[in-house]
Amino acid sequence: MLSRLAVLIVQTGVIGLITMGLLELLVVGSLMAPQLSLLPRPLLQYLYINVDRRTIQVMPECARYDSGVTYTLRPGRCTFANREFSTGYDINTMGLRDDEASLHEPDTVVLGDSLAMGWGVEADEAFPSRFERSTGSRTLNAGVSSYGTVRELRMFARVDRSRVTRVVIAYMDNDFVENEQFASTGALRILSESDYQRTVRDQAAAQRYFPGKYALNLLAQLRAIVRPRGAAAAPPSGERQADVFLKVLDGAPVPLDGYRIAVTSFDAGFIAALRAQAPKAATPAARALQVVDLSAVPHRDGAFYVLDDHPTAAGHDAIAAALVQWARTGG
Repeated sequence: MLSRLAVLIVQTGVIGLITMGLLELLVVGSLMAPQLSLLPRPLLQYLYINVDRRTIQVMPECARYDSGVTYTLRPGRCTFANREFSTGYDINTMGLRDDEASLHEPDTVVLGDSLAMGWGVEADEAFPSRFERSTGSRTLNAGVSSYGTVRELRMFARVDRSRVTRVVIAYMDNDFVENEQFASTGALRILSESDYQRTVRDQAAAQRYFPGKYALNLLAQLRAIVRPRGAAAAPPSGERQADVFLKVLDGAPVPLDGYRIAVTSFDAGFIAALRAQAPKAATPAARALQVVDLSAVPHRDGAFYVLDDHPTAAGHDAIAAALVQWARTGG
């Protein structure tokens, strides 16, 4: 009896190990060739974003602590790579992905997070550079990964604004958390240097591979899908996002009056709400802003990476084209 039980335990263990190994190979192979994956695309994207992807703002070779905005990019050169791209970063003395010349008397300043920064594309492929080449306007790319509108405006307060006429704010729905915190409290939580360094270490630890890493996370996510612990929180409405965004503009650290401001977004709900609410905003700058609709861009073939939730060079080309049209028609 004991020998049969022992054999059964061993067989079960072997089958479990083989199953885990096959799942591991399935996920790793899917991440390497997502177009050929047998896994549902949303599930594979979840595993990539939450288990596999590196974020530049907590890479010591590419980012540094800053007491005013938690971090900026680190001056110098570094390489930022993930599954679908490997890109070089030349970072100026202000901690922005642009050259030194662009810091001096720019005509246009682009504010934003990873989208404006050019996550996943080379600097000359990112829409701020494409806009500069098409319009001839000296353009400073002041985008930094994961900034919300509050920190974007703090960065704007640091740059040379002596000749600025246009400001482009690349809005993303993940800006809402930072914006809402500021709109409701009038303050922005900045990490201490020790907390920031802890986050850096946490990413480094999460990137370390161990046998079964992807299989275990796949099973955990499948279990969460089958047996959810509670209803997922509903995303904020476009009306709520627009309301908070306008309050952030009203509380900008420097006056925004006199600039031609374009706000870009992929979110059709936010776009419609902002167009409706902006004319009733508290400040003249907010009332006069213009919205550049990018909601059609994600539907274009090849505009976004398969795994990563950022646009490819083709996507940036479409964004730049929309902004050039804005600039040529009164922007």
